[in-house]
Amino acid sequence: MTANLIVAVLFVVAALPLLVLGFLATTGKLKGNSYVGLRVQAVRQEEAIWTQAHKVTGPFLILAGVTLAFGAAFAWIAAGWLWLAPVVAVVLALVFLSVGGNMGARTASLLDAAQQAEQEQPSPQPEAPAVDLDALRRAAGQSDKPGK
Repeated sequence: MTANLIVAVLFVVAALPLLVLGFLATTGKLKGNSYVGLRVQAVRQEEAIWTQAHKVTGPFLILAGVTLAFGAAFAWIAAGWLWLAPVVAVVLALVFLSVGGNMGARTASLLDAAQQAEQEQPSPQPEAPAVDLDALRRAAGQSDKPGK
């Protein structure tokens, strides 16, 4: 029973930060920092990319946290073959974290590439003002007349 309690508490301690961070990331309230979040160069270049990439990653963090919470529930009652459920929960949580990180990093790199392509395109040249050729000819003709 002591092992059950220890494993269940460890799972809950791991699940709570994942749930909180997942919620913050999904809602776009996870501010850029150097401690928590995706560690990809494209993510850290601009706040808009950080927010969008973490909005993609957030649901996977929540899913990993919920999976660990279910693992904690099974660890509490586990005996014999039922210990397989917490092990599967850990594996699934790691898979969800990996997929979420991959999706977030991919989103960041795509947004960064789109932003760079947008910056590399030449800006459209402003149209030259229309020239009134008749007025130009009259002015040239006036300047050619002697005495003026």
